[in-house]
Amino acid sequence: MGKISKKITDDKITEILSSINTSLNLWKNTAQVIEWFNTSPKGEKSRFIQFDIVEFYPSITEQLLDKAIDFASQYTTISEQDINIIKHAKNSLLFHHGTGWEKKDRTFDVTMGSYDGAETCELVGLYMLHQLQQIMPPHLIGLYRDDGLAMIPAANGPKMDKLRKQIGSVFKKEGLKITVTTNLVEVNFLDVTLNAVNGRYCPYRKPNDHPLYINAQSNHPPNIIKQLPKMITKRLSDISCDAEEFNKAKGAYEQALRSSGYDEKMEYIEKTRNPADSKVRRKRTRNIIWYNPPYSLNVTTNIGKKFLWLLAKHFPRGHRLNKIFNKNTVKLSYSCLPNVSTILNSTRSQRTVEEKEDRMCNCRNKAKCPISGECLKTAVVYEATLQTEETQYQYIGLTEHTFKARYNAHKSSFNNENQRLSTELSKKVWELKEQHVPYNLKWTILRHGQPYRGGMRACDLCLTEKLCILTSKNENLLNKRREILNKCRHMNKLLLKKCL
Repeated sequence: MGKISKKITDDKITEILSSINTSLNLWKNTAQVIEWFNTSPKGEKSRFIQFDIVEFYPSITEQLLDKAIDFASQYTTISEQDINIIKHAKNSLLFHHGTGWEKKDRTFDVTMGSYDGAETCELVGLYMLHQLQQIMPPHLIGLYRDDGLAMIPAANGPKMDKLRKQIGSVFKKEGLKITVTTNLVEVNFLDVTLNAVNGRYCPYRKPNDHPLYINAQSNHPPNIIKQLPKMITKRLSDISCDAEEFNKAKGAYEQALRSSGYDEKMEYIEKTRNPADSKVRRKRTRNIIWYNPPYSLNVTTNIGKKFLWLLAKHFPRGHRLNKIFNKNTVKLSYSCLPNVSTILNSTRSQRTVEEKEDRMCNCRNKAKCPISGECLKTAVVYEATLQTEETQYQYIGLTEHTFKARYNAHKSSFNNENQRLSTELSKKVWELKEQHVPYNLKWTILRHGQPYRGGMRACDLCLTEKLCILTSKNENLLNKRREILNKCRHMNKLLLKKCL
């Protein structure tokens, strides 16, 4: 559902930005920031205002999202189904060991790392930029996710302070908090440094950020190894205003490339400004099928060549499927194998899980373990044998969590009179205690079951318990026969109403 919501939201944002009635600067990358900076007024009195939205993702409420959707509806068509999908994807459910946890106030939440989290922030960001039009022209301010930047020509102290308060009040009105810095000549925004006075820009790298690249002798596809220095050079050239700024910044990157086994020298690539490039060209979209086999130096077979040969062999010209499967519609691109660090980490985590699974008892005194060293087993059907001098009673129960947790709950019901009616076993124990009849309890695990998970047709654990009750031959079975008609209660944990 999150992926569908991401697609819908992204399409609506694109339609809004392409509308002739909007001039909002919602940036997607550094190139768009530089393009805005080049067209902004610069001079001796020009200054920046930089602001950051504090905890943007979790601060978005359902009411704020509704306002953003209403704003977007002015420039694009958003159906009721689209709105329901977008909102449904914000119902965040938290499960721990199969148990649903409830939020204190709501299930609506824009979580970081969700499929449509970034797109939701951009949609709300468009709405906030629309609100900021009341205090400044839209072409002077822009937003990238939770980072905002504005260029103010002919700035002075009182004017900047007034704008700072107005920007803060606009966000506060919508329940958002921001930090604002004003009267800046130079700012570091994303990975570029911008100067409002001289109009120059250069690459920005955090002080403790040291570039690190894959080694030239690593087990990667040759195209990646070959193109890596060129890609880095082009990237640095794009975010440098001229060769001078490029040469100032390239030292650390050249050193990182040499450390990784590359000998290429980095040289500034001039930006070509062809008038024809500014014209809107018709974009031809093709449905491409990608084949991504993993690449390894240990494989001597030319996988790509073999694959294309098989494609031509089985779908030759004249074949009814040749229009779908041919060299123009099917492309090949190698994927990379996991590195040694990833393999080792996965092995370590697997061993840790296995070690945890091997630990079946945490009792300090192993001799007093209620079930002979297996008290931490989960998803089990157990039997309690209640033995008196004259009669032997049997009780069958189940637990999705550890047996020890269920055992402690039984002990609590035996000791607290207000819990005597919690189970048939506790009822019988309290009856014997009131009659001063001595008894002995013995616990045994009868079966293991599969706890209920979303999508399962039936709960294996509940069915196993009912089977054990039906096949019991003990005449003094404490379980009621009507228990076999009870509905599975494990399904309830997946209901949305449990998290409201």
